[in-house]
Amino acid sequence: MEFRIAKSEFLRGLRLAQGIADRKSTMPMLANVLLRTQGKNQILVAATDLNVSLTAELKSTNTSEGGITLGAKNLYELIVNAPGEEITLKKADNHWAEIKSGKVAYRIVGMPDRDFPKVPDHREASYSTIESAVIREMIDRTLFSVCNDETRFHLNGVYFESDGSKARMVSTDGHRLSKVERTIAGGPKLTAGIIIPKKGLLEIKRVLETGPSCKLAIKTPHLFLVQEDIAIAVKLIEAQFPPYDQVIPKDHKRNITMDRVRFIDALKRAQLMSSETRGVKVAATKDGVTITSDNPDLGEVREELEAEYSGEPIAIGFNPKYVVELLGQMGADQVTLSLGGELDPGLIRPVGGDDYLGVVMPMRI
Repeated sequence: MEFRIAKSEFLRGLRLAQGIADRKSTMPMLANVLLRTQGKNQILVAATDLNVSLTAELKSTNTSEGGITLGAKNLYELIVNAPGEEITLKKADNHWAEIKSGKVAYRIVGMPDRDFPKVPDHREASYSTIESAVIREMIDRTLFSVCNDETRFHLNGVYFESDGSKARMVSTDGHRLSKVERTIAGGPKLTAGIIIPKKGLLEIKRVLETGPSCKLAIKTPHLFLVQEDIAIAVKLIEAQFPPYDQVIPKDHKRNITMDRVRFIDALKRAQLMSSETRGVKVAATKDGVTITSDNPDLGEVREELEAEYSGEPIAIGFNPKYVVELLGQMGADQVTLSLGGELDPGLIRPVGGDDYLGVVMPMRI
């Protein structure tokens, strides 16, 4: 096997592949990237950790056919630092590879391509074409509230629903929840929601940055996303996502509307005086909002904010980090914090019709 390829073209595939290759796995092959010639003018670059798989079909000039697998991270670093604009890669004896660029020649150890795991075939699925920016935004607005506790695997991803015209993404870690809904004309029609794992979403986001539109398909147990000559397959989490609608408060008698940026800044200042077990207190009266925090080891802080509020006085405790992360995903100037009682979840929404909301569980204060 021997081929020539432009350095920039090779890096386009290797940059994504080395993020997926699993260096911590007990299977050494999963730390490798597969390189295989396809005809005279294309090479296949593939990587998998058995849950997320990527294939890129890159333009090349192939002198002889064949395949090899090489350490993904090492190969990527070598090509990034190669001096020339063109790379020549040749398979040598005992699965070694000879790589030349400019006046530099490398010899690196590889493994046989026949031992590389079979990656899911994206060509067997039926696709919907959607805007990359919409999916990327939906991922951004839900990824931060995915649960990182691996024992609660049903919460280790984002729940995705789509009826062909509207799509919804929801995530929760038990302490907070975020939900975004967007109109996607001609989107996939799903009979039931699916759970997309966090690592898969991170890799999908990286692929989405390379073009204006993408093709999406769900063929159980995988989600497939194709952008031009790059395809990603993500193994879905087979579990029951909790009934999130029951978590979103419906009966909120008290609505506090305030400036989003000032609310964020005040919470960050109060957070400096809080601890893991002692949250920040948000108190609302007709005169506005007061944010306080006290810590026996550090001291206390009190800040007053202008706000629209006409209900009975109320005080509620929150973990400020959770509220700040939610507010950071909202673009509106004003936000509304809707409350039931002092021990009920808080519902946060941007003012101005954006189909995005967050729910934060209270802390005892």
